[in-house]
Amino acid sequence: MSPHPLESLRYVARSWEIGDEPPVQEMAAILAELAEESPSTLLQACRRLIEYFPASGPVWWLSARALSAPDPVEEIWEAADELAQDPTPRRLAEALPAGALVAVPRPAGALAAALRRRPEVVIVGKPARAGIVVMRALAAAPGRLLVTSHLAALAAKPGAAEIWVVVERGVLLPEQLWAQLLARTPASRASALRAEDVAACVTTEGKVAPAEALGQPTCPPVAELLGWKS
Repeated sequence: MSPHPLESLRYVARSWEIGDEPPVQEMAAILAELAEESPSTLLQACRRLIEYFPASGPVWWLSARALSAPDPVEEIWEAADELAQDPTPRRLAEALPAGALVAVPRPAGALAAALRRRPEVVIVGKPARAGIVVMRALAAAPGRLLVTSHLAALAAKPGAAEIWVVVERGVLLPEQLWAQLLARTPASRASALRAEDVAACVTTEGKVAPAEALGQPTCPPVAELLGWKS
């Protein structure tokens, strides 16, 4: 007998290493199964996911998309496809100037792999040697970016390197969800940067000014994800 989707969701979440990128595609498949077989448990599953990964913008984004849609199954698969086809890592590789010394501290996601396909860019191991330090946003909202705590500390250090933050698809949230995310995320795991703290952002559109990158969230602030208690 195959496990119940909620049990599968718990297994996937607990098996993932803290600090690594949440397995959003696997989660989407389980949520879609739940939405089809047991729609009344979808809200519980989304909240449980957020409790496992409170700092992950894409988890909040996927949950908001699922809970706000007339057809949750279709919406979940559409959102999962958008995440899978995200061109942002490629846009980063295209935007970096030839000959740039670039550091990509962990968590790097697909960024390092994209940069290795650009031979004119030199990836260095130590941020102190880099001209550009690339960071992945865990989540974002208008004017603000969430990165892991060690990256926030790195951004706060004075230095010659430019800070570029990659804002992948599903990372940008409306203010209401951002406030909930911050309230649930331990300060030891992640910290917020202001848009003015970074030199540039990279989105699906390429390198853009931070204010432009953080303008328009692409999910609604669904009431079911506001203010519940674990």
